[in-house]
Order: sequence, then C-alpha cells, then structure tokens
Amino acid sequence: MSGSRSKPQGKSGPFGGGPNGPTWFVIPFPEDKAERERLIANLFAKAFDRWVATETDPTLAPFGQPKQNEENDLDFTIDTSAGPMQMELAEFAPLSVFGPRFTDAPTSLQPHEKAEHAIELIGMKSAHQGAVGRFLVIYSTEHGFWLDPITIERMRRAFQESPPRFDRVYWISIHSLTEASVSEIYPGKPHHFFGDADLDAGRIFIPHPADLRVVTSVEWQGSVGWGMLRIPAKITLNYDGASTIGEIRMTDPFGAVVGEQDEPTK
Repeated sequence: MSGSRSKPQGKSGPFGGGPNGPTWFVIPFPEDKAERERLIANLFAKAFDRWVATETDPTLAPFGQPKQNEENDLDFTIDTSAGPMQMELAEFAPLSVFGPRFTDAPTSLQPHEKAEHAIELIGMKSAHQGAVGRFLVIYSTEHGFWLDPITIERMRRAFQESPPRFDRVYWISIHSLTEASVSEIYPGKPHHFFGDADLDAGRIFIPHPADLRVVTSVEWQGSVGWGMLRIPAKITLNYDGASTIGEIRMTDPFGAVVGEQDEPTK
C-alpha cells in the first residue's frame, strides 16, 4: 500500500489497580494510521468471533485474516461466513464541533449529542462508500467520545427509519491492545423497554479517569483536651494525592469540620 502517515489520537483505556495504586491505563495506540487500522481490524475480528451485542442472524463469523487494501480503496477485505466482504473503519471524533484538537475534547457528552454526530458520520460514510457486500466499523480513541449503550440504542432506532447503504454497521469498544467488544448498530434490533421519550430525557454520567482523585482515609481514636476536660473522639483524615487535607471530622460533642487547606497540618 502507499506510504504511511501519522494520525492524531485521543486518550482512552481502563481505570484499575496498579503498582502505585489506582491507575488510568491509557491505551498506546500506534501513531501510524495504517498500523493503527490493522490493530483495530484484528481486534474487531477477534472480538466478533466471541460475541456481538444485538447481532442479526445469520452471523458473519467466523472471520478470516483482514487484508489491508490500498489507500484509495475501502480499508480491508475480509473473509466471512457470507463470503468475502469489504470492511471500512471510521473513527468517531467530532472535533469540528468539540475540538479542534483531542486535548480540547469534552470529558463526557450526553447520549443525544453523541448519537447525533455519530449518525452524521455514518451518513457521510454511507453516501460515499456504502454498498452491498460492505460493512462499517466505528471506533474511538478518546474517552469522551465512547459510545455508551443508550447512544447505540438511539442510533439503532434512527436507522430503522433511515437505513445506511452498508450491509451492517458495528461499534467496537477497545479495552486494550489485545481486548475489545463489539455491538451491532445496524440492522441491530432496537430494544423497546424504554420509549423514545424516555431516551430523550435520559442522562448518563461517565466519569473521566483524568478527573478522578485518589483519596487516602486515615482514622484514629483518642481524646481531645479542653482545659482539664478530656473527651473521647474519633478523627478521620481524608488526604488526596495533591498534598491537601480534604477534611477532618470528629465525633460529637464537637462535630468539628475543618475545610480544605492549602498545606497539610505540620
């Protein structure tokens, strides 16, 4: 294929325990565009063969090895249970609205916002590259642009009314360089447990790992002196990683609360 080139990327990945405590494990996506697309294509085939959320019968699994095409063609050719098909990848990153750089991206968006822009992306890809024997895979590299289940449900309902030209459209949620999961967006059958009005009114909070604080809580019991008086007390100290005291709480009779300070008590 033609010469490789780099492609900007966001930050995403799981939040879990590490050797130094809770850690955000940012996925080190390849900077090279072709290499990154090979990684995602292989993750998709691997995850698809295991399970697909709301998959339409008959399944396209099992997949063969994705074969990368030339730059001016659809991204990959891949063998499926229905025969060879063309696979196109598209990153969901509405930076024209929420950018222009990944560092400017919001830490989270509501489902109706993500659905609107993801549907627009799929519509553009469908108009230029959609056809029989082709399917589209949407992915993201930025945590704030992750497509949650409510967003995907809104998209499924929208495509029941106005279907794309691709045979199928999928979302791949990338968990690491070796693990991912897949959901079918189209023609995935919508769930009707919630009405459209419920989805419109729905709000979701997905915390961004960069906004999370690690707080250490230390608790001890003793006594507090007041002249000759000694009163039993239980004291809890919450200490965060920024070297500030979040709060000191004491049991009654004082019920004291000391607000946040710039420096810890010496």
